[in-house]
Amino acid sequence: MGEIAPWNPMQFIFISFFTCYLSFMRPPEGGMSVIALYLLTFFICTPALYIQLKLGGYLQKGIVGIFSMFFPIWKGVGVVAVIDLLLRLTNLAPIVAQFGTYAFIAISEQPYVWGNCKTIIDQPFCYDGHSEVKILNNMKSYHRAEELFYKHEFLQISTGVDSMDGFPQWKFTEIARKAEVSLMPVTLAIVWVIIFLLVGFGGRFCGWVLFVMGPAALSCLLAVLGYGYTHLDRSAALSYLKQVYAYNSEYSALRSWHQSLLVVMNSLPVWTVIAATMGKMCGKGRSIRNITWVLMIGVYALFSQLPPIAMAPYLGDMIFKQQSPGMQKEVGPGLVLWQMPAAFTALNIPPIYAFLFLLSAFLFGLMFLVVGSLTIVDNIMDSLEEWIDKKCCSKIVIHLLMTFVIMCVAKGMGILQTTKAGMYYFILIDQSISKLQFILVILLAFGLLVVYIKQNFALAERIIMGLWFIVSAVFTAGMWFTLFLKTRDRDLIYEEDNYTFPEPWKIVSWCIAVLPYIGILLGALHTLFTTHGPGFFTKCCCGVTERVREHEDTEHEETLMAYHPPPPEPTAPPYMQTYMEHSYPMDDLGYNPKYDYDPPETEPLTASNHCTRI
Repeated sequence: MGEIAPWNPMQFIFISFFTCYLSFMRPPEGGMSVIALYLLTFFICTPALYIQLKLGGYLQKGIVGIFSMFFPIWKGVGVVAVIDLLLRLTNLAPIVAQFGTYAFIAISEQPYVWGNCKTIIDQPFCYDGHSEVKILNNMKSYHRAEELFYKHEFLQISTGVDSMDGFPQWKFTEIARKAEVSLMPVTLAIVWVIIFLLVGFGGRFCGWVLFVMGPAALSCLLAVLGYGYTHLDRSAALSYLKQVYAYNSEYSALRSWHQSLLVVMNSLPVWTVIAATMGKMCGKGRSIRNITWVLMIGVYALFSQLPPIAMAPYLGDMIFKQQSPGMQKEVGPGLVLWQMPAAFTALNIPPIYAFLFLLSAFLFGLMFLVVGSLTIVDNIMDSLEEWIDKKCCSKIVIHLLMTFVIMCVAKGMGILQTTKAGMYYFILIDQSISKLQFILVILLAFGLLVVYIKQNFALAERIIMGLWFIVSAVFTAGMWFTLFLKTRDRDLIYEEDNYTFPEPWKIVSWCIAVLPYIGILLGALHTLFTTHGPGFFTKCCCGVTERVREHEDTEHEETLMAYHPPPPEPTAPPYMQTYMEHSYPMDDLGYNPKYDYDPPETEPLTASNHCTRI
C-alpha cells in the first residue's frame, strides 16, 4: 500500500454515486423542495466542497491532518467531525443491512415472499383486489420504549424482520414461519466485514472496488426503472411524479428548505471530514484538484432524483390505478422496505426486479459506509504518522488494526438497533447528532478558512472563494440553527405516531449531541502538551509558517528538483581526470573509476551513500 492512493477522474465520478443513497428514503416534498435542493447544491455546497477537496489534494492530508499542520490548536474540531461521522455510519449501517436482508429474501424465498397480499400482515399499502387485508394503523402495535423497559425486554434481540417490536416493522408470515433467528445481526456483521475488507487494504484497492460498485448499483436501478415504464401505466407514474415534484401548498417554504437542507447535507459530504480525504485520494495534480468539486456536484445533480423517478411507476400504479386503501406518503426507510415491496406484491412484479431494486439501495448505502469508514481510518493514520515513523512500525499493519477497531466499535454500537427497542435507538441517534450541527459548521468553516487563506493559491481566487465560503457557512449554520429552534420545544418526537419520548431519553439525547465536542478539549490539550520551545503561541496557532509549494503531479520530480536542487558535485574526487589538453572524466572509459582509484578516506558522503568503505 503506497503513501498515496490515487483515484483518477473516472474513478472519482463513479465513487461519487454514493451521494444518491439518501434519495431512496427522502424523495422531494413538492416543487419548492426541489428548487431548494438544487439552489443549496449549486450555491451553498460549491465553495465548501471546492475548498475541502482542494486542500485535501494540495496538502495530502485529511481534516485532522490539515488542522494539525496549519492550525494545531484547532485540530480538535477535526476530531469532532470524525466522531460525528462515526455516529452517522453506525446509525445508517443497520438500515443498509436491512436493505441487504430484503434483497436476499426477495430472491431466495420460493415461492416469492411478496407473491400475494396475504403474505403481508398489517400492511395498509398492499391491496390486489382479491386478498382481504386487515387495515390498521400498525404503528399502534409497537410497544412503547417504557413498556419494553418495564417488561425487561429493552435489550432483547428482536426475532428478526418478522418482529412486531423491532425496527422496522415489516411482518411476513413466510419469514415468521421459517426464520427462527434474526437475520439482522447476521447481515449487519456481514456489512461491516465487507467494509473491513475493502478499507483495510487501503484507498487504492478500495477505489477500484467502488469504481465497479457504482455502475453496478446504477445498472440495477436503471433495470427497475426500465421495466416499470415499459410494463406499467405511464399515466399513473406521471400522476405520482406530479404529486412529488409539483408545487404543494401543504408544505410551507421554510419546511421545504429545512427538508432539502437535511437531504443535501447528509448526501453531499459538505461539512464532514469526507471531502478532504476524497481530495487527498485524488493525488496532488493541479487539474484534478480544481475539477473534483465539479464532478461531485455534477453527479449529484444528474443522478440524485433517479431513485424517486424509478419508484414512480410502481407507487403511482398502486395508488392511482389499484386504488390501494390506506395509501399515504411514506418518507424514510419504510419507502424502500414497506411501500415498494407492497407495490411489487400488488402489481405482481417478477421477483428479480424486487431483488434488483433492493440490491441497488443496498449498494448505494454500502458505498457511503465504505467511503465514510475509509475517511475515519485515514484521519487516524494521519494523526499516527509521526508515531509510526518514530517506532518504525508497518503502516499496513497499523492501517488494518485501526480498520478492525473502527469496525468493532461501529458494529457494537449498531447492534442496539437489532434489539426490540431498535426503532427508538435509531430515532434517538438520528435526531441527536443533528441537534448541534450549526456549531460544527461554524467551527469547521473558521478553521478551513484560516488554512485556505494561508496557502499559496492565487490571491484573486482566495478572495472570491473565501467570501463565497463565508456566505455559505453563515447561511448553512443559520438554517441549522432555525431548525434547532423549531424542534427544541418538542425535542425528541416520532411524528408519524405523535409519540414524545420520555424525559430520560431527552437527557441521553443531549449527552449524545454534546459527546463529539469533547474532541475540541482533547485536541487543544494535546497541542499544548506537545508544543515546546520558543514561539509557543505561534506554534500552537499557526503551525507550519511556510507555505506548501505549488506543483504539478505530472512534473513532480522536475518541480521538486527546481525548488530543492541537489548539492553541487565536488570538484575533487570522485572524478579523477587525465592530464591531457582536454580533460575527460574517466567514466567515459566504461567503468566507474571512483571505486577503482579513489582511496576510501577521500570518498565523499552523499544522499544515497551514508557510509564509507573505511
